[in-house]
Amino acid sequence: MKIVSATVTDEIVLGLFSEHDDAMMEFLGEDKGLYTRYDGQEGIEKVWVIYVDDLPAGCVAYRRKESGVGEVKRLFVRSQYRGQGLSKPLLKTVEAYAREQGCNTLFLDTRITLEPAVSLYKKFGFSVVFQQGLYIQMEKKI
Repeated sequence: MKIVSATVTDEIVLGLFSEHDDAMMEFLGEDKGLYTRYDGQEGIEKVWVIYVDDLPAGCVAYRRKESGVGEVKRLFVRSQYRGQGLSKPLLKTVEAYAREQGCNTLFLDTRITLEPAVSLYKKFGFSVVFQQGLYIQMEKKI
């Protein structure tokens, strides 16, 4: 396993983002109209890809939300690699980068119905700070 910094224009990154979007659209079903596919307008500053046996297995992205607050974006692990603990090193990478950027808080948006993701984030130290219907915001002090 290795984690490599990439750009949002990298073909591998764009492919992973597209797979992430497809998975979210499928998961959301009738609510898919509430989801925004990646369109290059999210202000993502940094992306990391995790490789297993030299194959891209997942990714995570980062953007600055406001002064002192970084945002975790597009954490995704391909289905065949889930359950192998790949999300944690990706989250640790984002956290370390956010600290380097002077952030004291990491933030993310998700849905309460994405139970595996919510559980992972809670184990990693995130807590729910806002909920509106199925939409939640979580943050972690770093």
